[in-house]
Amino acid sequence: MSLPVYSFRRIGVNAMAVLGGDVLNKAGTFLVYAILSRSASVHEFGQLSLGLLLLYTFHVFAVAGLPVALTREVAKRRRTARRLLKHGYLAAVLTSLLAMLTMIGLAIAMQYERQTVIVIALLALAVPPYALTMITEAVIKGREQMHLITVGNLPGNVFLVISSFIAMSAGYGVATVAAVIVVSRCITLLVMHRLLIWGTVDCRPGRLHPRLAWLLLRRSTVFLGTDGMHAVGAALSGVLLSKFASERELGLLGASYQLLQPIQMFYRSVGHSCFPQLVSAARTNGAAVGDLARPLLGLILRLAVPATIGVFCLAGDLLVTVYGNPDFRAGAVVFQIVAFTLLLDPLNPILGHGLWAMGRDKTVLNIVIVNVVTNAIAGVWLIGYYGLIGAAYTSIAASAINLLQHYWCFQRDVAKLHLGRELLRIVPPTLLAIGCLTLLPIHRYAALTIALSLYMLLAFFRLDLLTLGSPATQDSGK
Repeated sequence: MSLPVYSFRRIGVNAMAVLGGDVLNKAGTFLVYAILSRSASVHEFGQLSLGLLLLYTFHVFAVAGLPVALTREVAKRRRTARRLLKHGYLAAVLTSLLAMLTMIGLAIAMQYERQTVIVIALLALAVPPYALTMITEAVIKGREQMHLITVGNLPGNVFLVISSFIAMSAGYGVATVAAVIVVSRCITLLVMHRLLIWGTVDCRPGRLHPRLAWLLLRRSTVFLGTDGMHAVGAALSGVLLSKFASERELGLLGASYQLLQPIQMFYRSVGHSCFPQLVSAARTNGAAVGDLARPLLGLILRLAVPATIGVFCLAGDLLVTVYGNPDFRAGAVVFQIVAFTLLLDPLNPILGHGLWAMGRDKTVLNIVIVNVVTNAIAGVWLIGYYGLIGAAYTSIAASAINLLQHYWCFQRDVAKLHLGRELLRIVPPTLLAIGCLTLLPIHRYAALTIALSLYMLLAFFRLDLLTLGSPATQDSGK
C-alpha cells in the first residue's frame, strides 16, 4: 500500500521548520565564532572550538538516546505527549548531571592550559538545559509541530549573539562568551517548554512514575550507544589534533566544519522531518519505507553536487570573508578536502531514520561502532603523521565507510533503492559543470556561476526526450 501524496508535502513543511530551528542555532554559534575571530587570536578561537566540540559530544551522553525513543513513542500515541515529556525530563536530569561532571573531569585530566580548562568547565554548565531542551524538541517532532522548534530557538540565539558582541566589544575574553552560551541555553529551554505546553492542551500530563522514566532509559539504551559512539567518532579527530598539534590547527579545522554546517543542517532536517512518516510507513512494510525514502534520496543527491563544487572553488575566500581574518586562509586546503563529505553524508540521515523506523536499532548501532573504530585507526595514523591535513582525510574516510554501511544495510533490511539510474542522470551535468570551471577562460567567479547554472538547469529542469518520444506518449497524443 502506497503512502498518501500529502505525506511528502508534510515532510517538506516539517523539514523547513526543523531547518529553521537548526539555522537559528548554528547561525547563533557561527556569529559568535565570527565575532570572536575579529577580536581574538586564532589560539583563543581554538579554545572555544575545543570547548564546543566537547560540549556537543557530552550533549549526546546527556540526552542518553532519549530523543529518538520519545519521538517514536509520541508518533505512535500523540495524546501521551505531556506524560512522556514529564518522564523524559526526569530521566534526562540524571544523565545530564553525570555528563556535566564527566566533561569537567575530562578537561582536568587532559591537562589543558588553565584558560582552556576554565572555558570547558563553564560550557559544561550548559549540558543540563540543553538535554532538557532536546527532550522537549523530541516530543514536538513526534507530534509534527515542528514550527514550535523554530520559534522556540529564536530568543535564546538573539540573546547569545547580542551578549557575545557586547562582551567582546567591552574587552572580555572567551570565558565570558562561554558564560553567555550557558544563559542562552537556559532561555531556550524555558521558551521551548512553554510553547509545547501551549501546543498540547489536548493532552493530560498524568502522574509521575519513576519506573516509567527508568523504562524510557532502558528503551533508549541502544540509541545512546548509537549517538554516543557517533559523538566519540566525531570528536576523536579534534581531540587527537589538539594533542598531536595545537589549538591553532584545531581552530582551522573547526572553522572549516562550521562553514559546512548550513548544508549539513539541511541533510539532518530532512531526516528528522521524515521520521514520523517513516514510522507510519513501516507499519505497512519495508517497501513502503523504500517508496518514501527513494525520492527524498534522489533530491538530496542532486543538491549535494553543486554544494560541493561551490565550497571547493570558494574555500579560501569563504574563510577570509566570513571570519574577517587573513590568517584563516591557511585552512583553505583543509576546507577543500572536507568539502567532499558533502557528497558522502547526505543520504545517511534518511537511511538511518528508515532503519530506526523498521526497528533496526542494533543495526544502526553496529554501523556507528564500525565507523568509530575506523575513525580511530585512521585518525591515529593520519593525524599522527600528517597533522591537520591528516585530520581532513580522516573525515573523508569515516564518511565513506558510514555511507557504504548505511546503504548496504538499508538494501538488506528494508527495501531495494535502485539509485543507479539517479546517479547516471547526475553524471552528465556534473561533468559539464567541471568542464566549465576548468576550461572557460574567464574569472573563476563567472565560470562558477555558469557551471552551477548549467548544472541546475540539466539536473532539475531538463527535458526528458526519451519520455516525449515513447510510444505511450505518442499514443496519448493521438
